[in-house]
Amino acid sequence: MVRQTSQEVERAACLWAARLDDGPLSPADQAELDAWLEGDVRRLGAFARARAVAVHSRRAAALEAGAIPFTRATPKPSISRRGLIAASVSVVAVGGAGALAAWQRRAQPFETRMGETRVVPLDDGSVMTLNTLSDGDVRYNRKAREIVLNTGEALFNVVADASRPFMVRSGEAAVIANGASFLVRRLGRSPLQVVSFGGEVELNGPHGEGLELAANTRAFLSDGAPPVRTGEIDADRELAWRHGRIQLEDETLMRAAREFARYNPTRIVPADPLVASLRITGLFVANDPVSFARAAAGSLDLDVAVNAEEIRLSRRQV
Repeated sequence: MVRQTSQEVERAACLWAARLDDGPLSPADQAELDAWLEGDVRRLGAFARARAVAVHSRRAAALEAGAIPFTRATPKPSISRRGLIAASVSVVAVGGAGALAAWQRRAQPFETRMGETRVVPLDDGSVMTLNTLSDGDVRYNRKAREIVLNTGEALFNVVADASRPFMVRSGEAAVIANGASFLVRRLGRSPLQVVSFGGEVELNGPHGEGLELAANTRAFLSDGAPPVRTGEIDADRELAWRHGRIQLEDETLMRAAREFARYNPTRIVPADPLVASLRITGLFVANDPVSFARAAAGSLDLDVAVNAEEIRLSRRQV
C-alpha cells in the first residue's frame, strides 16, 4: 500500500471529521475509520486537529446565536470496539442555566472489556485511547475538561486550550496537561504511572505536590508519597498495546505472565520460583499467550503444558 503524504492525511482527517459531525456513522463506516486511524501514526493527531476545528466552528456559531454550547452524553455504547465512534460526544446548543447545571452533574461513562482497545474522540478534538479493562467517566463543561480513570490504562492526545484545563483524575492523583500526549496507568495496587510523550504534563499528588514531566519520561505516585520521576522511556514499548502487542525487555516470566493476564482469561503459570525469575525479551501478540509460552519455552529450555485453564511453564525434565 502506498503511504499517504502529509497533505493527504490531513485531507482525509478533515473528511472523517465532517462525516462524524453529520451524525452517527454506520457500523461499516465506524470499522473503516477505526482501521484508518490505526494504519499510520500521523492520522490520530490529524484527526484530533480536524475535530478541534469542527468543534470550535460550532461553538462560534452557537455563541453568535446567543446560545450556550455544551456536551450531551450519548447512551452507553455497546462494548464492541466497532461501536466506538458512535460513542463520541455530540455538541448541541441549549439555553438556560438550569439545563447547563443539569449537564454539569452528568458524566459519560467509558469501559473496555478484557483484550479490547478503543479510540474515543472527545468533544474538544482531543482523543482518548483506552487499553484493556479500563473504565471511568468523561466530565466536560464550559470551564474545564476532566476525565476520571478508575482503573486501567489510557493514552491522551490533548488539544491545547489554556482557557479550559485538561485534567485526568485517578484516585488521589491529578494529571494536568495542555497540548500534550501522555499515558496514565492504574493497575490494581501498583503505583499510578504517568508517561509523557511531549507537551505540558504535570502530576499532582494528594497533598498538592506537583511534578512536571519532560517528554519521554515517567513518574510514579504511591499512596501517601509524593510523585517520583524516573528516567527516559521507550515510547514504542510503552505504546505497543495500541497495535495489539506486548513488548518485553529483560522481564521476568512472572512479570510477563501478569502482563498477558491483562488481555487473556487463560493464565500463564511458572511452575516454581526459579522458572518465574527467568528473563525474556521480545515483541509478542497480546492475545496469543500460547505462542508466547512456546517461544519462551524454546528460548529458556522449558517444558510447556497447555489446557483450557492455564499454560504451565516448568523446568525441562531430563
